[in-house]
Amino acid sequence: MRTSQASLAQLYELKGQVSVSREESTNILKIEATSDEPEFAARLANAVAEGYREENIASRNRQVNDAKLFVQDQLKLVDEALRKSEQALLAFKEHEGRVFLNEEARQALENYSRLQAELAKLAQIKREASDQLRLLQANEALPGSGQARVFTDDVQALIARLNQKLVDLNTDRAALLINYTPKHPQVAELDAKILSVKQEMMRELEGKVRTMSERENSIKEGIARFKERYITLPKAALQLASLEREVKVNGDLYANLKQKHQEFLIRGAERIEEVSIIEPAATPGSPKNAPKAALNLMLSSLVGVLLGFVLAFVRESMDTSIGTIEGVEEFLKAPVLGVIPQVDRTEIERTIQKVFPETLDAETVELLSRLSPLFDLKGMVAEGYRSLKVNLQFACADRTVKSLAFASAGLGEGKTTTVLNLAITIAQDGRRVLVVDADLRKPAVHSRLGLKREPGLSEVLVGNAQWQDVVQTAPDLMLGKLGFDQILSAPGVDNLSIITSGHLPPNPSEFFNTQRVVDLIAACEETYDLVVFDCPPILPVADAVLIGPKVDGVVLVYQVGKIGRTPLLRAKTLLENAQAHIVGVVLSNVSAEFSPDYHQYQYYRYSS
Repeated sequence: MRTSQASLAQLYELKGQVSVSREESTNILKIEATSDEPEFAARLANAVAEGYREENIASRNRQVNDAKLFVQDQLKLVDEALRKSEQALLAFKEHEGRVFLNEEARQALENYSRLQAELAKLAQIKREASDQLRLLQANEALPGSGQARVFTDDVQALIARLNQKLVDLNTDRAALLINYTPKHPQVAELDAKILSVKQEMMRELEGKVRTMSERENSIKEGIARFKERYITLPKAALQLASLEREVKVNGDLYANLKQKHQEFLIRGAERIEEVSIIEPAATPGSPKNAPKAALNLMLSSLVGVLLGFVLAFVRESMDTSIGTIEGVEEFLKAPVLGVIPQVDRTEIERTIQKVFPETLDAETVELLSRLSPLFDLKGMVAEGYRSLKVNLQFACADRTVKSLAFASAGLGEGKTTTVLNLAITIAQDGRRVLVVDADLRKPAVHSRLGLKREPGLSEVLVGNAQWQDVVQTAPDLMLGKLGFDQILSAPGVDNLSIITSGHLPPNPSEFFNTQRVVDLIAACEETYDLVVFDCPPILPVADAVLIGPKVDGVVLVYQVGKIGRTPLLRAKTLLENAQAHIVGVVLSNVSAEFSPDYHQYQYYRYSS
């Protein structure tokens, strides 16, 4: 499609009327448009916001569409090969009649078929990795072009982290190009980062291709050894075995591709949205920076202004005027289940030194400082979590609750700390508790407990591991960074189990919209008294909203002053729209200024 000079000029003129800036310490984009017509300014800002949102959706779904088309093409080829091999086998049997093989010969041929099938699968994975490598090499000088494709789990697991980083960098680059040219220093800096990620991906893929080539040669040697057995077999038996082997290899390959095609159809039907418009632009009532009377006559007809806010991935910076516990309950129409007090770090370290007189390294002290119930049962923080435990039991008294999801509106509100300390507190009562790190974007459970991250939840959800095999327990904690003596002396740890996040997939939301999640929750509920999910923030991504309806209840964690009223309410609304049951709210890291009546609140909650 050709674009006229007049149209290009008009586009450049519109681009000059729009500016985009990021709200400080947030991932909110503020879109500002100017025009001599207020209504047009509003429409322009809204159009830019909607266009950015749609482009983000298209970018996030492009990988799935590309993969689906690739699998469709492969299905046609394999289907034709399978049909021909089946026809050849049928024709042979009709011509030769019944052909018999002794047990030794049949065993040799079965092993031969197994190696052939493994070789075919390996060749497919190697081909996909090589294709991706060639794509990256071709686009190395064009960091803004090209999107990574989705491959089989073997290759996808290898480059998932780098692939996600590449997609994020390209998205940031597209946002910068709204205001800047490709030669702008900020864009150039992103280009350099994109190129660096692509080069790292190429190194990883080159190593993977070399490894697969070595494995391929090893399999071929095994096939050659089995071929020696064929020399002594009758010609008809050899031909029958060859035809049956070809049918089996093609059949297995077709079934594998068919399953992947169905998965991509399901994923393609989803609309992955990671950008939302918080507040559409309204027609301004007065010009921006209204001039003095003398200048107003000249400029009043030229300027109209508006502000549009676009949520991009994480959190919002709005009004933070909820000033009391009762204010939170009234605003959210949900009970406050617990108030976790803010404690001075020096005081915590002093307590750790008192409980553990031996010298602890800085990393162990850092880990313990976030897990007060492990060593300071009489402290204010441990008291806060015991209060939360009791209030949670009261709130769930009218229904059976075996699984809970903890989520927050934005980042850094103390969600993971709350999950771990509550789980420890409940385990100290003798109840079996399983903590599942469901944050497959920025997981923290493994690092807070000093455990290894893989294998974990993602391996279970893709079918590469059974959930029982990835559970980590007290022995793992003892051998981890928290220390043997520290865990050995901590009460209740033997009742605590952990499933870490595992490897980080490119699109975690797809994992939580499957039957496997439902089956996993049901299986864990049969084994444990309580299953607690640590979910990612609600506003940036859809993961928590997808998990919420699948568990018995959701608890919101809110750090007063971290985010404002509007995003907090929006997070609750998103959960309610998904039919999730909201049990209540936990206020984390609460200072004395917010709640001077903290002790009275605790007493009231225990007594009610």
